[in-house]
Amino acid sequence: MRDIDLEKYVGVLIGVIWAIVKLASMYGNLQARRAERAARAAARPGGEDAPRSEPALVDVAPGSDTGLVDVAPSSAAPWAGMPFGAPRAPDADRLRVVLLRLAEIEQSAAALGDVVRHERANRRFTDVLVGAVPHEIGSLRAAVDAGLTAREAEAAADTIELVVGEIAVLVRQRRDPSLLPDLGDADALADACYAPVIAFARAEGLPLRSGAPATQLTEFDLAIWTGFIPTSIAPIFLPVDFFSTPLRWPALAHEIGHDFLASVDGLEPALRRELGLGGERARPLAPDGDRIGAPALRRVFGVWFEEIFCDVFGTLMFGPAYVLTMSELFFQEDEPYASIAVQTDVTGARYDDHPPPHLRVLIGCMVLERGGLNEDARALREAWARCHAEVSLDDLLLPVKGAWRPVPLAPFAAMAAWIVERLYAGPLTALSGFGLQDISGLDYGPHERQEASRARDALLAGRVPAVLDARALLAGAVLAAHQAPAQSLSILIRARAAIPALGTSERRPDAFGSRLDASSVALDRRAVAEALLFREVLLPPRALRARRRARL
Repeated sequence: MRDIDLEKYVGVLIGVIWAIVKLASMYGNLQARRAERAARAAARPGGEDAPRSEPALVDVAPGSDTGLVDVAPSSAAPWAGMPFGAPRAPDADRLRVVLLRLAEIEQSAAALGDVVRHERANRRFTDVLVGAVPHEIGSLRAAVDAGLTAREAEAAADTIELVVGEIAVLVRQRRDPSLLPDLGDADALADACYAPVIAFARAEGLPLRSGAPATQLTEFDLAIWTGFIPTSIAPIFLPVDFFSTPLRWPALAHEIGHDFLASVDGLEPALRRELGLGGERARPLAPDGDRIGAPALRRVFGVWFEEIFCDVFGTLMFGPAYVLTMSELFFQEDEPYASIAVQTDVTGARYDDHPPPHLRVLIGCMVLERGGLNEDARALREAWARCHAEVSLDDLLLPVKGAWRPVPLAPFAAMAAWIVERLYAGPLTALSGFGLQDISGLDYGPHERQEASRARDALLAGRVPAVLDARALLAGAVLAAHQAPAQSLSILIRARAAIPALGTSERRPDAFGSRLDASSVALDRRAVAEALLFREVLLPPRALRARRRARL
């Protein structure tokens, strides 16, 4: 018992000694801080009688040549004179992390940009990595210095990091020998669709901020990422079945229509103003009998405007092949009424962005008729009607109070025809007083129709077409696959054989030789050695090269 008590007393004694030492240490630190503050006060002009305040965080005044700074008055720092000094701003640590992230992103982008500039398939991304990304990072750093909040800075850094990550994916897929020829063909078609837009924008001085489409194989449905517009790159997501059928290919023009509408500064709002279409998400209509007023119709078409614009754009690009693509992809044999149903978004409180498939097919036929292709339009209308023999195509189904209600198609068709006419023929102030038909190379005219017919006939005969235009090649492939559905894949393969894939060594076949691609070139040890030796002979001496880099 005595041993136990002794241990208890020893423990208490040790605790008392530790507390005394701790209090002495704290008293000594307090005295030292007081002496330090007294010394700083004595060193200030006015000695100890001068007002006491702790140093504040200061910035050098912009444009100052002297480097002198102004210290904030004591009233701006309520924590002045406290022994632990000034506390940090709540966002300081988060902003510091953001700045570190930006440095890493900038370094990663620069390293990738230095590599891709030497890769044929990926050099188009160089300007984004070494130009646009550093510019955005510099702007964000300046905004942080100007007082941007941590939350806003983190969101902006996430966006920049997302851009670099997406470019890295595009680069990686083009380094895959099994994907490069496929993506190269899709890129070639996308470039052919965008070329008239770029030429028109340059000629008319329109502020086009995008012009380099880049396709990517994904698990998503066909779509374009318009959020990349400031980088000039337009990533286009291709579904997994894109390379198994020609029917998907004309839809590239629809996605490029989205990018065109979004990448010309002010184009979409200006078109909406001219057409009297708002941009708000319209609520489902509550029609009074069979009557739907013009203001209500305009609200609905305001929701559908972007998709209508892109369907007009796509039909101008591919002609009947585009409308045929819509007809084939939209029709649901097990649910034919879906073609006339006006869908809502996931909430059910607003209309979906896409018009009903029946109206979209009619809009495509309207564009064909406006371009003089009346027979093609009539044949497509009749084929679409045959697929819907059990459905009344004179009505649309509107969601009204939880149930489908048929309403006459006529007012919707009349409004669609008016919009098509304005977009097709103009004049549209937003397009320098022109309509889409006036964009050189965009309209599907007699020449394009003949080229597509030649491609169709060659493909049905089992030949690689000699047609040069990628748009006409794929339009012909769609027409051929429609006539011979069982040969759809082989038709697409032959059509693609006539397209020199971007980023590869493929050449367009002609009368003077066969197509040459990288797989047909024999590379042995001797050929590689000779190529390296020839490169060294052509380059300047190494000393001059090093001096040139030093000057740069």
